Amino acid sequence: MWAIELKPKTFEQFAGNKKAITQLKTWAHNFKNERYKAVLIIGPTGCGKTTATELLAKDLGFNIIETNAGDMRSKKELQLFFGHALQQQSLFFRGKLVLMDEVDGISGRYDRGAPGELATIIKTSKHPVILTATDENTNAVKAMKKCAKVIKFEKIEFDELCRALNTVCTTKNIKIDEKALKIIARNADGDIRAAINDLQSLNEKDKLITQDNAKTIDFRNFERNTKETLSIIFKTNDCKISKEAIDTCEKDLDEMSEWVRDNLPRQYDLPEDVAGGYNMLSRADIFRGRIMRQQYYRYMVYQSADISYGVSTAKTQKYSKPLEFHFPAKIAILGRTKFSRAKENKNLKGIGESLHCSRKVARQYIPMLKIMKEKSPETYAKLSEELGIDI
Repeated sequence: MWAIELKPKTFEQFAGNKKAITQLKTWAHNFKNERYKAVLIIGPTGCGKTTATELLAKDLGFNIIETNAGDMRSKKELQLFFGHALQQQSLFFRGKLVLMDEVDGISGRYDRGAPGELATIIKTSKHPVILTATDENTNAVKAMKKCAKVIKFEKIEFDELCRALNTVCTTKNIKIDEKALKIIARNADGDIRAAINDLQSLNEKDKLITQDNAKTIDFRNFERNTKETLSIIFKTNDCKISKEAIDTCEKDLDEMSEWVRDNLPRQYDLPEDVAGGYNMLSRADIFRGRIMRQQYYRYMVYQSADISYGVSTAKTQKYSKPLEFHFPAKIAILGRTKFSRAKENKNLKGIGESLHCSRKVARQYIPMLKIMKEKSPETYAKLSEELGIDI
């Protein structure tokens, strides 16, 4: 595979994440004086986490001991293998660097004790340890953050990915149309390994790779986070890119609608652009209402279109202001009132079941029950016990 054959041999050849690489090298060279004996590299697939670690070991002249979290799932296995590797002196007294890939693969449910044991072993390590993870929200990764320096790798930027693919084409004497190369880079979405694999799959001896060839490769199936999705919606004018962004977003349409609604006037300056964006969100709300009333979920296509490229194309100019997104006020309020709303729903359910009425009708009795609770506590106590409520 070209992705393996053409892996960078030095940090100068490494694509992207220059700042993160500098942090990693600084930590390794000052290991004895560092607070943490381990680094936790968090980043998406194909951004170069493992390759950077291998280059670091080469740069330091260290032996690298590489393992995968999936191979050592229990506390006992970690003690026998991983712990032993950290304490033992390497052959010929060379330095040693230990890499543990995919620590987010350790399950808190099935691998009980493993995260805690790993943290304990790291604290007493005589050698630098590098852990890698893709998902930072797992219990194992959260535990590692307490005993390791966190360095975040971002996905490879589009321009950087194009340059890397150009280098591969030059090395392998590949004939490719410039637009085709950009399609491959865009489809890979920051995953340099996937981009090179796609390029290799399209290569045929002495044949030009065209746009039509590149379009046969599907867009990577991944989830965008909220910030990424908002960035694309507010910055791009391309309908396809904007629609792909919301289709692959981690949030549902209703929640994304609130994010766009609150941040729209902060991103668009011209009144007509703001008005056009809100007009699109209004249309999306109309379709949402139709979905709720008619239970016709095909309308979700139009709802997502209005939220994504409806808002994207509403602007008459591109804005270069920094992307700072505010948390939606409505979602924040709902979060703060979650327990009070749950209590209210329980009360309405109790009243409705006892009086054989809807929650809407049951709500009309709440003011009367509040007065009764204040004026006649004994009567209210009997009623509340019978209805199963607590106003």
